[in-house]
Amino acid sequence: MRAPDRPRAELRATVAALSVTVVFFLWLVLHIGGLTTVRYFDDIVTALAALSACVACLLAARRQSGAERRFWVLLGIALGAWTFAEVVWGVYDLVLNVAVPVPSWADVGYLGAIPLACAALLCHPGMRAAGSYKTRATLDGLAIGASLLLLSWMFVLGPLWRGTDLSTFGGVVAIAYPFGDLVMVFLVILSVRSITATGRKPLLWVLLGLFAMAVSDSTYAYLVEVGRYATGNVIDTGWVLAYLAIAVGATSDGGLTVRISSREVAEASMVSFVTPYVPVLLALSSITVELELHHRVDRVSWLVGFGLALLVIARQALTLIDRRHELFSARPESARPPSQSPGPPRLQEDNVLEAAPFPPFMRRTQ
Repeated sequence: MRAPDRPRAELRATVAALSVTVVFFLWLVLHIGGLTTVRYFDDIVTALAALSACVACLLAARRQSGAERRFWVLLGIALGAWTFAEVVWGVYDLVLNVAVPVPSWADVGYLGAIPLACAALLCHPGMRAAGSYKTRATLDGLAIGASLLLLSWMFVLGPLWRGTDLSTFGGVVAIAYPFGDLVMVFLVILSVRSITATGRKPLLWVLLGLFAMAVSDSTYAYLVEVGRYATGNVIDTGWVLAYLAIAVGATSDGGLTVRISSREVAEASMVSFVTPYVPVLLALSSITVELELHHRVDRVSWLVGFGLALLVIARQALTLIDRRHELFSARPESARPPSQSPGPPRLQEDNVLEAAPFPPFMRRTQ
């Protein structure tokens, strides 16, 4: 597809993804056609959504080269594993007409896709940012990931961990899903923080998809533990949204090489500066509310909260060190060796202020 056609393809994919997601959600809420029809509709549409994302990723790989191609190929293979898992789930549910056991052969595809997706994200060019910016991006990613971990632990993972028998393989599988999803979300955030706006849009769609998958996986693990999940549950919409969002991200990749511009990353916007602290504030506020309500805060929550505080301090310390380095590394024009060019000395002296660089402390730093 030619480059001028790419925005139209992205728009069509976005409209189609939103339409399918809304129809899917309404179908499950309204139970159109009865329970059996809902089951067939749920399993078939979810598998087709995963397949469409797999094909879209492989097509995006054909438009790219190098690290970008490896990223889309590995992500396409991961989507292939998810497609296999959805098909196996449908066989259990529709053909064999039995409740899908935990663990099952479908878990081989679901869990096998997680390391493949992580490998794809590690191959992304956004992971190759250099210098102090990569350190700041890593700290931001760790802070956001730890915040999500804390929120998930307090409301989903913690109760699931305490109520699950981890001596069985099924218990380990139930816990593996939300932990694996958190790792994927962290890697996507780290990549997004390390690249410029040129190559950020496809990755933001992937982030949306993986975040929707993480929410659905965590909710599914909890509902299975309490015995309240069945095919046709509204949370299945999260998986359809996840697959279709990744498909839109792959469609929006127009074959442009993702580059990391040192000039662009050095001047970050206020949104880029504030964004990492929003989930941190939300997570720490949740602990405060729990304490105010006299609820028990376990050791894991304390440790993660303490780690969040350390990450914020380290991030601010790195910012101050970088700013100090810029202030003292920028040499004023008057301190440089005198120019050998002819001209009245007074004229050169008068031009010192005009030739001096813009004050470093006025420049925005990340």
